[in-house]
Amino acid sequence: MKVLLCCYGGLSTGIMKKKIEDEAAKDGVNDLEIKAVAIAEAMDNPENYDVYLLGPQVRYAVDDFKKVAGNKPVIVISPADFGMMRADVVWKQIKKELNLTIKN
Repeated sequence: MKVLLCCYGGLSTGIMKKKIEDEAAKDGVNDLEIKAVAIAEAMDNPENYDVYLLGPQVRYAVDDFKKVAGNKPVIVISPADFGMMRADVVWKQIKKELNLTIKN
């Protein structure tokens, strides 16, 4: 599973990336690949991802991402979840959007 995570500068997404990977690992998902980038880099090869995550500071680009994503989910992380780095909430959103059923 490939996820593109972007914010304005790409710095704060590194922390969220690691936390989401940790949440996925708790569910036994070890094939999760997250690329954390700045919005300026995000549109390179957008078709290569299963899910697009946008930090709240780049939510203005949601329509642009929906155009390139086709039928793939585009999730805007809420300001509260991003600010508090609530990766568990974001991971639940990813699972819901992809209809993932995790059994531990």
